[in-house]
Amino acid sequence: MKLLAIDLDDTLLRDDNTVSDYTKAVLKKAQDKGIEVLIATGRMYQTAYPVAHRLGLGDVPMVLYSGGVIQRVESKELIWERAIPPEVARKVLAITKEHNIYIQSYIDDELLVHSETEFSRLYEEITGAKAVYVGDAPQKGTNKLLVVEDPERMTEVIAILSKEVGHMVELVRSKVNFLEIVAPHVSKGEALAFMGERLGIGLEDMVSFGNSENDISMLQVTGHSVAVGNAEEHVKTIAKEVCDTNEKDGVAKWIEANVL
Repeated sequence: MKLLAIDLDDTLLRDDNTVSDYTKAVLKKAQDKGIEVLIATGRMYQTAYPVAHRLGLGDVPMVLYSGGVIQRVESKELIWERAIPPEVARKVLAITKEHNIYIQSYIDDELLVHSETEFSRLYEEITGAKAVYVGDAPQKGTNKLLVVEDPERMTEVIAILSKEVGHMVELVRSKVNFLEIVAPHVSKGEALAFMGERLGIGLEDMVSFGNSENDISMLQVTGHSVAVGNAEEHVKTIAKEVCDTNEKDGVAKWIEANVL
């Protein structure tokens, strides 16, 4: 195994958004062994950086926005980007407004929200991001749109958006109440394929770790794939193996047993 691709939320991170010293030590040992470590998350740079920096892995690449951007941790070097065209973003925003669906945009590493709501406050509390209230729809390419809705309504929301714009964007859940909307052909799996070519590492020599729907694309394409014990049940069926939970350092335990 030459590359470890690891999701953050509910996979590497514990429920309180922290990582144990044991996990940090295991990842550093993997690096010392010559193995590439890559973060693959749905987060924006603003909220992924504090976690990645605390890991102490150096200027490693991060797949952000579930594949929409690849950027280095410390230097902020932009390696790759594919945004939702502004006209498509405006169409999505118009549909969500019509159906009273809460949605937020990500442009230039800023979280853009029409106006303050319980969902925007919840998102700020969970991620530490600071919302910018803009009112009008964005006039430039958007890295990601995110619907935050009650889980009970999410099936309805997905049906509405799939019918109206499913041919223009990719729709994928990252949590039971989060629906990510990204540009066509954007996914964590596509991002790993790109990084593999750049690093000279085949997908068959990678192992991916995840827990949710937006991890499926990379779990399917890498040579080995591991779902954490707390992963969604259908994600576990796709992964080749299941490790311990995020709360019990499942990723680090698996790496120590199988890689080091």
